Amino acid sequence: MTYSVIRVPATPGASRSGRVGRVVVVAGIAVAAWISFGRHLFGLGGDLTIIYAATLGLIFAALLVSTGLAVRRTARLGFETRVMTYAFLIASGLIGILLGLTLPDSTPRGLQTIISGATQPGLDIAIGIANPLGVIGIATAIIALVFSIRDSRGRITLVESWSDEDDVDLVEPA
Repeated sequence: MTYSVIRVPATPGASRSGRVGRVVVVAGIAVAAWISFGRHLFGLGGDLTIIYAATLGLIFAALLVSTGLAVRRTARLGFETRVMTYAFLIASGLIGILLGLTLPDSTPRGLQTIISGATQPGLDIAIGIANPLGVIGIATAIIALVFSIRDSRGRITLVESWSDEDDVDLVEPA
């Protein structure tokens, strides 16, 4: 008795417009802009804005826009985007929004965040939360990108089968 597994690629369905991918691209740019320049909406923009825009903003924008393009490609090819891809994408966006609330900026009154202003101990807590939020946000964006690229290639289904061909040789004639 033999056991075999065959990898069968998914057949694409009907091509779709990729509207969701476009929404992901726009949302990704909005999240990156919020992380980079959101403090200016509250009058807290300072010297660190350029650094945040050149580092965190560009990283988030590149990852989320690439993910949006992969989601769009998946839809245009007729494949389905997995729920896990959307879950990590939404998690990355929400973490990016929280990061924008907790990033400190250098103002004439000292370091301030949107969530705490310059008051202690809220400022120290917000600054302490910002670093893990940045790391987790980038990690979830990378995972969402990997999942979306994998989705755009279609799923591989494993087909299992048992065969009795080898058992015929084991039976001795009488």
